[in-house]
Amino acid sequence: MSIFCIGDLHGCYDEFQALLEKIDFDENRDEIYLTGDVIGRGPKPIETLNFIIRYKHCIHSVLGNHDLNFLAVTQKVRCSRPKDNLDSLLNSPSLDEYIDYFCNLRLIKFCKDKRFAICHAGIYPLWDLQTAKKLSREISALLKDPLKRSLFLRNMYRDYPPVWNTENQGMIRWRFSVNVFTRMRLLSKELVMDYSHSNSSVEEASEEGLYPWFAFMPPLVRHKKSYKLVFGHWAALNGKCSREDIIALDTGCVWGGKLTAWNADTNKLISIDSKGHLKPNMST
Repeated sequence: MSIFCIGDLHGCYDEFQALLEKIDFDENRDEIYLTGDVIGRGPKPIETLNFIIRYKHCIHSVLGNHDLNFLAVTQKVRCSRPKDNLDSLLNSPSLDEYIDYFCNLRLIKFCKDKRFAICHAGIYPLWDLQTAKKLSREISALLKDPLKRSLFLRNMYRDYPPVWNTENQGMIRWRFSVNVFTRMRLLSKELVMDYSHSNSSVEEASEEGLYPWFAFMPPLVRHKKSYKLVFGHWAALNGKCSREDIIALDTGCVWGGKLTAWNADTNKLISIDSKGHLKPNMST
């Protein structure tokens, strides 16, 4: 059995299939972990999602910001934008199944055997993995309850609070948690989250006193064992990260870059070229 993690799909179904063929994926033997944003912007959302749901016994995803956007659209919290390419999902007779699928995803998942955790954007430097798991469970409970889900999604789209406070409870705590898990890129030295430099390079951001979140992370430990953390979301990094224990997998397939897998057994990266979909733009 082999275990692979794959970066943001964004509905790039053809590249997904090509990458699965390249890694010789066998649904009866192997497991796949996805970094989230399985839909949004890309050309074939319904084919991508149908395939993932068909093989959900061995393909596991976390929630990304585009996945949450889809849920917000279904709740009439946000309007469906043409650029997000969600109409095939929204008009599908399987819409309820798609909603149910996303509402049962977590914000962070763990692979005990290979000692890694996977999430969409990252985890906050003041959190340990156990705290991240606890916060993920809190959000999962909200999404599984239709009434609480609607209330949460209607209050999710805010940029505050920008820093972690253990005393925060309720909506403020949950909003911050989701922003970390699905939107975070850059932090100040005071660990204040920045939302205004999504297209800046790491070098450009550092000139303004902003740094990648992983620059502040202590070593990751769970049950007294070292862990790796796998994330996507940040296509502008092009898979480059300064930490050996943190794996960046979004290599911008939907923007014409690559789709990349990480082999958890060999610690090797495998990529295939994008067919080219959207103009280069590394924002969310």
